[in-house]
Amino acid sequence: MTIQSWHNARKLLFAFTLLTLWTTALVARAEGPLASHVDVQVLQSYAGGQSLPKPEKIVVYDFTVDPENVTLDKSKVDEIRPSSHLRNREHDPAKLGQKVADKLASELAKDLGKTGLPVERAAAGSNPPDNALVVTGSFTSIAEGSTTEREGIGMGAGSAEVSTQVRVALNNQGKNTMLSEFTTETSKSKNVGAAVPVAAGLNPAVAGARAVTSDRKKNVTADASKTADATAKQISGVMSELGWIPSDTKQGAATSK
Repeated sequence: MTIQSWHNARKLLFAFTLLTLWTTALVARAEGPLASHVDVQVLQSYAGGQSLPKPEKIVVYDFTVDPENVTLDKSKVDEIRPSSHLRNREHDPAKLGQKVADKLASELAKDLGKTGLPVERAAAGSNPPDNALVVTGSFTSIAEGSTTEREGIGMGAGSAEVSTQVRVALNNQGKNTMLSEFTTETSKSKNVGAAVPVAAGLNPAVAGARAVTSDRKKNVTADASKTADATAKQISGVMSELGWIPSDTKQGAATSK
């Protein structure tokens, strides 16, 4: 290969890399910033065949969290000396689980308020009030992912992930009627990361700054918010099918972006 041919091949590779980045950016913009999705899988639904009385309110219980199902961001944990007494409390699986559970319950209660019914939050395990739509659940997995991989590699590497199992029931006159049970699971975000733009010849400082800024939008609490949105849509769909809210109030029972 001549020197001229080598330079031409290098230019073609550079142009192809830039085209790939441009295409990826358009896809990301179309789907939303660093779009991640929440997949909803229905396990069972109400099949009683008779109309049910409309509840007076909705009660959202804090989802339970088993610390064994919480995976911390190893890239952050490694930065903290085990002997240090000044450990960040978020590097405790139980504390992180509580934080994510509180975020989900808070966002879910706010989203369900759009149905027009009063919404209350309650601690897990407390007795449900009468004539209420009761939402309970548990986290089957909470993973912080890796900040280092998200910022450096991107394309889904190091993504945070949140998975839940949700149960919706009507508590009326001492009878608890199951209306819906489903699972939610976030999929990986599709960002570019800093390493690819740098490889394409972009300014490392600019590429790194963009990656860090974008990464803040797809951490584990952001996934909790997306999960809350998808859960509210699923529950609104159930309420609409039962005739409790107008169909135009239904937020859709499918995939949340």
